[in-house]
Amino acid sequence: MNKKKMIPAVLLAGTFVILFGATCFLPDRIPFHFDVNGTAGWYASKYFLLLLTPVPYLIYHQFTHRKK
Repeated sequence: MNKKKMIPAVLLAGTFVILFGATCFLPDRIPFHFDVNGTAGWYASKYFLLLLTPVPYLIYHQFTHRKK
């Protein structure tokens, strides 16, 4: 694996490690959506954040590795 491909993989793995460590300190339910009055309308589990972690990487990968 060359250096150009290894940097995003290391960043993604590092993000998972930091986020997994942070989930120990988060409450069980996290508000994700707030209405105009500032009240929470949608809650999710703290482990839901781990599912959303690869999304920015996948978007980055999609735009940087297009076939021409």
